[in-house]
Amino acid sequence: MTPLEIQGSFFGCCKNLSTAKEKNPMSLPDNRRIRKSYETVIAELRSRMPDDQIVDVLERYQAGSLDRDRAMDALDIDYLGVLYELVGVYRIGAPEPDPAEEARQAEMMRLLLSGEEVPPELRQPASWRVRH
Repeated sequence: MTPLEIQGSFFGCCKNLSTAKEKNPMSLPDNRRIRKSYETVIAELRSRMPDDQIVDVLERYQAGSLDRDRAMDALDIDYLGVLYELVGVYRIGAPEPDPAEEARQAEMMRLLLSGEEVPPELRQPASWRVRH
């Protein structure tokens, strides 16, 4: 899949999105945070792609729904450091924790620390389980 095809598959649904500022004001780039060695690469990326599309890829990457290689392909960047720099420049935060997952982990730890057996359904996150 070419970078253009990947971008199309990610951004085909984003035509009606508002600007990045309206979507998430914390996701506007902070140009003061760009290190000198990345200025040219990030400027070139921003000339090819609007900020809201860059933010969309970075948010998906941070949330875990997009792996590192696919994020780099979607942004058409070759160096991993650029991806990490973009996350900092656009101030993409970690997603909110899942309350159900937090409860599962707490219960599992309680059972482990009390020496009880942990049931199989608590041994792995729901997201790891195969759905049939």
